Amino acid sequence: MHAELDLRLLVVDDDPNTRDLLSDALKIRGAKVVVAGNAREATDALRDWEPDVLISDISMPGDDGCELIRRLREVATETSKRMPAIACSAHAATEDHARALEAGFNAFIAKPIDLDLLVNTIAHFTDVGFGGSNDALTGTSGRAAEEGGRGKSAPDS
Repeated sequence: MHAELDLRLLVVDDDPNTRDLLSDALKIRGAKVVVAGNAREATDALRDWEPDVLISDISMPGDDGCELIRRLREVATETSKRMPAIACSAHAATEDHARALEAGFNAFIAKPIDLDLLVNTIAHFTDVGFGGSNDALTGTSGRAAEEGGRGKSAPDS
């Protein structure tokens, strides 16, 4: 088990098994994790808690992950705060990746989620290294995925 880090993560996914898996895996690595089952719950959590990184499913009932990040980016424009955001989806076609980035996500990871890739992507957007190396980004770059790659993707920054 890793020491507790000063790293706060918000995980948003309508599937309770995915939420639990991600939460447990990230907590084991020392992160503080809050989970939400949909965009409304995420918005409620953000009223009282400021995460360092958002990790959100794209396809959810009601407002999807893209609507959530659009709203957050509008608020960020007003407050000048821009939290890094990682999109996760079982829909991993080039169009899905591009749609997530256009909505305001910084990175896209295809499901099933490669936990090492997720950890390295979080480390890429923060100054915290945990459970992996900040230099160990894997997968295809976001631009490569937009140009026809499929599957997992590293940060697009």
